[in-house]
Amino acid sequence: MINVKSKSISIKAILLTVLLPIVVYAVLSCFRPDIYLQKSTFIMLLTQALSNVIIGWSMVFGMSVGLFDFSVGARILLAAFFGVHMSQRFGIAGFVIGCIVASIIIAILTGLIYASLKIPSIITGFSALLIFESLAVMYQNRITVIIGDDISIFGTSPGIYIVSVITFIAVYALFNNTKFGYQIKAIGGNEAVAKSMGINSVKIKLLTYVVGGLILAFATMVKVGYAGTITARTNMSSMSMCFTPMMGVMIGLYISSCNPVIGVFIGSFTITIVSSGLVALGIESRLQNVVVGIFLILFIGWKTNFYRIQELIRKRRHNNIPLQE
Repeated sequence: MINVKSKSISIKAILLTVLLPIVVYAVLSCFRPDIYLQKSTFIMLLTQALSNVIIGWSMVFGMSVGLFDFSVGARILLAAFFGVHMSQRFGIAGFVIGCIVASIIIAILTGLIYASLKIPSIITGFSALLIFESLAVMYQNRITVIIGDDISIFGTSPGIYIVSVITFIAVYALFNNTKFGYQIKAIGGNEAVAKSMGINSVKIKLLTYVVGGLILAFATMVKVGYAGTITARTNMSSMSMCFTPMMGVMIGLYISSCNPVIGVFIGSFTITIVSSGLVALGIESRLQNVVVGIFLILFIGWKTNFYRIQELIRKRRHNNIPLQE
């Protein structure tokens, strides 16, 4: 009886999680039915969200062990420039290999800075961001950026969906069905206990940079293919590229009823829907980040205090039950 009850509660929690983006989309449809009741709008939002989803999947390994890397945007730009440069010599194969090789090398360098100097990951991320942004500007000034039409297949249907599915399968398997994934969860749960079990936390954290760098290469291909162009950024402006994916990962990690890998997709898709809804409703761009931030605070606050809220509701209902004579 208890097992049946717990299973029903688990199924209910999963359904509520999946309903999150659906409810947000339904609310926006009430305000702008002319836009959000169109099939093309849903497909467009899904396509827009996928690049952020893949970036989020590249960050879920590090964030699961407490690493926050704000250099992700700059790393995408630098890897993209190298990939585009290689594509001019070796075609689409050069683009793919170039993005993968550059992204992994950049990730290893970032991870080594963190592991060897033992400085906080946030400081490492900011330092790497400044370095890679400058290198991206220098790279852009030295080469002619020409993105061929063949590269666009990574950002359009069906290519973007194929890349996303392959990435999802790889990330899901790594996170849930490998020793590496179990060690990540152990460190994220309690690093001191994980160390006492013989897990080398520094080594695992370094590996999260490397694995994340590989996944980030796929995000780079999708990003370049979808945008059809690439431009270097300065003054830490590339950091904005990691905000939406990072919020998606935070939502995914806080959704206890759902696997974090699936949760990242739900979180990133929801944030994308909210952002597009603010534009459709004509809200000023400066206020959009405020609204998204409030949404994130309310969601995480609700998930963090979910059982406490349930207990308060239960007690209030119990106190309101009239006494039977």
